Amino acid sequence: MDNFICRFSCFHFKALLGNFCLWLLFLFVFITPSNAQVQVGGDYSLVYSKDGVIGSIEFNGITILSESKKENVAGQVSMNVWILPGENKIKIKGIRKRKKDESAPYLSAILYLAQKEQLASDGQKIAGFEWDGNLSPAEQEIIFTPTEVPPCELWKVAEKIQLTEEDKETIQKLIVDLHNALQRKDEKKIFELMEFKTKEYARAYYDSPEEDIKNFKMTIRENIFKMIEGKLDKIDFKKLQYQLISDQKVVAVTSQSGYSPITNKAKGFSIPLYFSKVNGKWIISR
Repeated sequence: MDNFICRFSCFHFKALLGNFCLWLLFLFVFITPSNAQVQVGGDYSLVYSKDGVIGSIEFNGITILSESKKENVAGQVSMNVWILPGENKIKIKGIRKRKKDESAPYLSAILYLAQKEQLASDGQKIAGFEWDGNLSPAEQEIIFTPTEVPPCELWKVAEKIQLTEEDKETIQKLIVDLHNALQRKDEKKIFELMEFKTKEYARAYYDSPEEDIKNFKMTIRENIFKMIEGKLDKIDFKKLQYQLISDQKVVAVTSQSGYSPITNKAKGFSIPLYFSKVNGKWIISR
């Protein structure tokens, strides 16, 4: 994950062409939310780095960096599809230096809003923090309210989730359907399962849904099918973990080690999976 720049899903297909695997995270210096108006068409990016410390970063419940990630990392994640109307939360935890003799340990995360063709770091600073690993352990939650959010439909239509065993079984069936469709090269079924997600990413990034659908189908046919060659790793459903995120409107599903259930590790292929309930029906939403 070192030094990557991508949207937080390996199924936003403009980013996917060059990047198939995503899995992806005392003194605090706060950058408080600004009252400046957001220009339509911007890109929210969380820029983070961790060096010589054990710590974690979450964004609206989504794990950006986990405590188990012991290596030094630096990266940037585009967050448009995860920006909520109203309050958003960045939760950070600084635990300790990785080694006693670490010379300059630190953990940092800053959310920027940049316009088209603008580097994230040149954009408007929305919220952020830095932690000096030489100081006491600490945990902090930064809350900010954006003046404008990307035009996603999900937050308007998704139900608050009270996850039941029956819900988990339905989600597992969707995972199996996508897993099988990818192995069978069933383009029609894949698109049926991914249609909402594909259109959402287009809306969130101010793109044409029709163009993104076209790119979606081309990427499936010309890249993913060729890459996985009809072979995906077996899913161990007993070890799946379910995490409610994004104001309890999304369920993230991973293995115990934090990987997607749909992978071909030999090829470096993985699809992050997020599910929501809309009008009583479970869908792949992110």
